[in-house]
Amino acid sequence: MRVPRTGRAEHIGRRGMSGLLAAVLALGLAACGAGPVSQEASPAPTGQTPTPGLDRQLVAALEAALDESFAATQLPGVLVGLWIPGQGEWVASRGTANLETGEPMKAGNQQKIGSITKSIVTSVALQLIGEGTSGLTLEDTIDRWYPDFPEASHITVRMLMNMSSGIGPPGMEQIERICAAPYAVADPERVIAIGATTPRSGFAPGEGFTYSGFNTFLLGRILEQTTGEDLAGLIRARITEPFGLSRSRFAPDGQVEAPSTHGYSLFCPELPRPTDTIDWSNAESWAAGAMVSTLDDMHAWGRALGAGAGISPELLIARYGDTAPDSGADGLAYGLGVQVHRDLATGCILDLGHSGAEPGYGTNVTYFATTDAVFVAFANGDGGTGEEVFRVVQALHPVFASAVTEMPTQPCSR
Repeated sequence: MRVPRTGRAEHIGRRGMSGLLAAVLALGLAACGAGPVSQEASPAPTGQTPTPGLDRQLVAALEAALDESFAATQLPGVLVGLWIPGQGEWVASRGTANLETGEPMKAGNQQKIGSITKSIVTSVALQLIGEGTSGLTLEDTIDRWYPDFPEASHITVRMLMNMSSGIGPPGMEQIERICAAPYAVADPERVIAIGATTPRSGFAPGEGFTYSGFNTFLLGRILEQTTGEDLAGLIRARITEPFGLSRSRFAPDGQVEAPSTHGYSLFCPELPRPTDTIDWSNAESWAAGAMVSTLDDMHAWGRALGAGAGISPELLIARYGDTAPDSGADGLAYGLGVQVHRDLATGCILDLGHSGAEPGYGTNVTYFATTDAVFVAFANGDGGTGEEVFRVVQALHPVFASAVTEMPTQPCSR
């Protein structure tokens, strides 16, 4: 559900996307009413000690911005990391990872990362396409696998990746399904069937942009049918192992491994507020948002994205350039599984990444192309909208923006 797009409730996902593109990327980074999560039950521990090296004034400003922004949210806890090559790093936390025990947020804790999964699944697909051994191409239409899916003969693999297929978003119905059966077993074909009956967006395939996790469900199943391997194995062999994501895994069962961070959701009005979602399944997320990970692993994934994620140069050009119509503005757009922010004057990529959300969790990872810096934010609450973590991101970005972005002066080739 991606809340900004994640795998959790696509409603969150869709908002997640706009929340990231509009609210976060606009700053330079790539509806269920409920009361606030109490932050008085467990005193907020102090932030983690920053690693020496990063400018002290910058660190002081970041700490102050984190204090203020976290206090303004409904989040039980937040964990952030900023890594700037040649300058240093800053890792800090506020709040608690477990409201019952008061355990603080920690960098080594595993949690659900929602729609960041989309950047991983599309990377697997682009690797396979580039190798040419699977027979899969960007221009394949999905009627090869799903002939009865609406507009199947016009929807391409490329459109699934950049969200231009016109497949409608799950909306509130997805939240209702999750709240009714939070421990349901993942069944991708069931979700794809729901996608087939969901009203389409008001444009023909390839002529608009609608963020919908149904696209990535289709892509994930196409990868499995094309290769004869399960998606978990493909991700492990092509992403988590080669890029050193030792505490990350594709987890359709939704289970996180200790040490872990509990997630707290306000989405389901019939359940306690907040509801601890740490053991909820990822049945509605699967290829659209079922990854679990840690802060350090997402730092590694940010660096991997910046280095190309094992994708051929030709397909990297497609990844960054094949953006859906109307997917963004002011240099912001959704490419093949990544959110891309370009300098309008030169066309150069300034940053790229993805965000995500699951019930009780919010995440963001951004790679800054001109400095190789990476920013990651984890939160363990959704505040009933799925976008609470972006309040923190929005507050921090202006503080570190000048340290991570060098504006290009010459046009770029990609």
